[in-house]
Amino acid sequence: MPRTPAQFNKIRQKRKLQIMKTALDLFAKEGYGHVTIAMLADNAGISRGLMYNYFESKDQLLKELLNNAIEYIMESFDPNQDGILTPDEFELFIRKTFKLMRDEGDFFRKFFSMIIQPNVKLLLRDSAMKDLMIEYFEVFTAYFKKQGFEDPPLEVFNLSVLIEGFGIMMLFYDDISQIPESLFKKFEERIIEKYT
Repeated sequence: MPRTPAQFNKIRQKRKLQIMKTALDLFAKEGYGHVTIAMLADNAGISRGLMYNYFESKDQLLKELLNNAIEYIMESFDPNQDGILTPDEFELFIRKTFKLMRDEGDFFRKFFSMIIQPNVKLLLRDSAMKDLMIEYFEVFTAYFKKQGFEDPPLEVFNLSVLIEGFGIMMLFYDDISQIPESLFKKFEERIIEKYT
C-alpha cells in the first residue's frame, strides 16, 4: 500500500532531523570548515544525492540547524508573544532556560562548540538568530526600563553574559551533574531576585 502524503512528510521530517543531529555532532567534533557533504551523508547513512534533496548546501544546512536550535532554546521567551515581559514571564524564562541547559547538556556543549567557530560566526549574521537577538534585546530593554533599572541596555548585556557564560562553562564539564543542583538553584534565584 503506498504511503499517504502525511506519512511521507513525517518520514521526511524525521530524516531531516536525523541529518541535522548528525551535522551538529560533526560540526562540533570536526569543525564546520572540515566537514564535507560526503562526510555528512556517510554519517547520516544516506547518499550524497539524497543529502541534496534535503539541503541545497552545507551552509543552508547550518543555517537551518542554527535557526531550529535558537527556536528550541528561546521557546519560553515571551510565551504569549505580545512583545512584553512580565516579572512572572521573566522568571519562567530563567527557570526554563537553565533547566533546559542542564537537562540537555550534551546538545548545549555541541551547540556552543559549534557557534564559536569562525566560519559559523560569519553565517550567524544571515540566520534568524540575528533577528531573534534584536527582538530579545528590545523586549528585555523595555522590561528592565519598566522595572526601574538606570541603564536597561547594560542590564540586557549583563543578563546575556550570565546566560551565555553558563553555556560556555558547560563546555568544560563532561558531566554537568558534577555541579551540585543546589548551586544551580542559588544561581537562578540570584538572577530572578535581581531582575524581578
